[in-house]
Formats: sequence, structure tokens, C-alpha cells
Amino acid sequence: MTSKDQNKKTNVNHKKIFGVLESVDIEQSKFVSKINSQKEIKLEDTMPFPSRNVQINYGKGLDYIYGTKPLSNQADYPEGLNPFASALQKIKPSAEKLSCFKSAVVRAKSPNELHKAVDEVLASGARINACNDGEWSFAEYVVLGTHFHKFDKADRKKLIRKLMLSGAEFHDTLLQNKLVSEIYNELQPEVQLQRDKQLGELRKAGESAIQEGSLIDLEMDNTTSYIEFSGNSEVEVAKILESTGLNKVLGSSVLKIGNSAVGVKSEKGGIRDYTDMSDGSSVMLEFPTSIGKLNIVLYQEADQVQVRVENKEMWAELQKRGEEIGKNCLFGGVKLKEAVERGSFTRCGIWSEKQKEVSEKLFSWADKVRENSKETCRAL
Repeated sequence: MTSKDQNKKTNVNHKKIFGVLESVDIEQSKFVSKINSQKEIKLEDTMPFPSRNVQINYGKGLDYIYGTKPLSNQADYPEGLNPFASALQKIKPSAEKLSCFKSAVVRAKSPNELHKAVDEVLASGARINACNDGEWSFAEYVVLGTHFHKFDKADRKKLIRKLMLSGAEFHDTLLQNKLVSEIYNELQPEVQLQRDKQLGELRKAGESAIQEGSLIDLEMDNTTSYIEFSGNSEVEVAKILESTGLNKVLGSSVLKIGNSAVGVKSEKGGIRDYTDMSDGSSVMLEFPTSIGKLNIVLYQEADQVQVRVENKEMWAELQKRGEEIGKNCLFGGVKLKEAVERGSFTRCGIWSEKQKEVSEKLFSWADKVRENSKETCRAL
């Protein structure tokens, strides 16, 4: 099939779409739960069903039908300053990946196909609550999709249960729908027990990792955990990933110490890959060696994470001895020695605008390295 033929299938026919929608009662105000945090407007018990003959751009399909996502019961806030957004929600997702995930929801023609799409997204480790301003999250998109595809209550409940057990949260607008609210309330007791257990384990892991300082906040979204520590904290990173079992499911963690945040991805065999840092962040990693503790400084600069050795004489001596430092650690997909020699690695894109896929070859160390380096991390 040529690209021209593909465009005919995916491009939006605006006249056709809005011509069909004119016959559908779908006023934008009905999808806003609150305006300027004052007047509350309730969503109708039944969301409008669009015609299945509507030609859809799969990347934004249901946004055309159900409108954009209202802000969280508030007046407009500057981008990135939404006080109602959780810490993980403030970290924006890749628009391209989110669009791809959403396309699978629109294309699903049966509950089984939608279950498969959800399973693939969950297995990828994607944050199901992540969204850009004015967009629905993947989890919310699935709920809209169950309505668009006219699934019955039993099928909707199975899908919503799967999402909720992975930490899905839904905007008030969706929960004002009678059927969605009914399913949500039926599932909430079971899901709450499971989520309390997961967050309890994460809290224990965070507390056990603290050598100095204190734990302030934590949350989880699918396989991504977020733990915030006080500014004077020193934490053992491995304990967080090992205690939560994240190193078994290739999850990731965002560790925030004071005003600095670092992204750490779990690879096979307990490998910890430092992949990104938030803007303006700088942290110190302390590695045990045969001749004392070696300090490695990481700090963000443009789309790079700079890697600097604080104890240069010690580093030179360790290299002379052939001693490997940080055996269980990677930095942007490469071992510490290579990261130091390069001087930096490209941010993976959690916080930066530039996205970079790391080659599979860079993870070839994962099955070879087992020894725990027991590095600790603290803010500078």
C-alpha cells in the first residue's frame, strides 16, 4: 500500500466528521465538571454514541468525539504549574507514543482486542495516567473507547479493573457518567486494598534505602514509582528497586531529593540505568572501592547529563589497578568508565524535549553483571 493510500484511510475528513456530530448532542460544556472552580456542571448519565461510519484520525480519534480533557476543576494555569497534577503527571509523556497507544484503542473491534492493547501498554511500562495538557490519559482513553465501541458492562468492568489495579486514575468528568461511576465504585474496595499494599511496600523500600534524611512523598503509575526525599537525604538506590521488585519487571523510578530529580530504569539482572535528570538537577553518587569511596557527580545541561569524577586521583589509581566501579550500573545505557570518558550522555526524554532511543547493544551488559555496587545518591 502506498503512503498516499494510507493517508486516505487515516486523514481526517473534517466536513464529514462535524456533519455527523451536528446530529449528536455533545456540547462542550457537558464535558467540563467545573469552570473557574465555581459553577459545577454535571455530565449526562449517557455519553453520546457517535456514528461508527465517522472517518477518524486514529491518533486523536476520540478527542474529536468527546472533546478535549477539561483541566482539573480549576481555572487555566500556565503549563507545568497545574497544582492539581500529581508529581508523575507533571512529567509529560512522549506525544508520539501516547498517540500510538490511543490509536490501538480506536482500532480495537472487540473486548479481546482492547484487552490486548491494554496488556501491551502495561507490559511496556508506560505511565497510563500520563497526559499532555488538554488530552486524555491512556487509561481515560480506554474508558472512552469502551463507550465508543458499545461494550457491555461486564466487558467494561474487566478493562477498568485491569487499569485500576495498575494505578489508573480518572478525571471527575468520566466519573460523573452513571455507568462508569457505578463500575468504579464496585471495584474501589478491592482495588484500594491492592493499591494500599503496593504503596506500603514502596514506602518500606524508600525508608529502608535512607541513610540520612527523610521520605516526603511517593506514588506509582503502572511500573513507574516516584519517591521524594528531603534535601539532606542520602539514599541507597539499589534497595528501592530490589525491595519493590521493579528490577524483575523492567520498571523505572523517579527519585527526587530536594529540588533534584533523577530517572533510574531497571534492567535485567538488577542493573540500574541512570537515564535522565530534571532541569537544573545535580546529584552525587558515591561508590565503594578498594581504596575508599569514589564520588561521581551527575548534573543536567541542555539535553545532556554531564558525568564528572570528583576524586580524579582516586579514579586514575583505580583505572591503573583495573578495578571496575559501579558494576551494576549503567549511565544512558553504557558502563561508568565509558560514561566518564565521554563526559556525558543524552537524556532519555523523560523531562527533555528531545527523545532518544538507546540501542539494544548498549544493554548487552545486563545479563553479564550481577554484583551489587551499593552506590548511594544525594543532592548537591
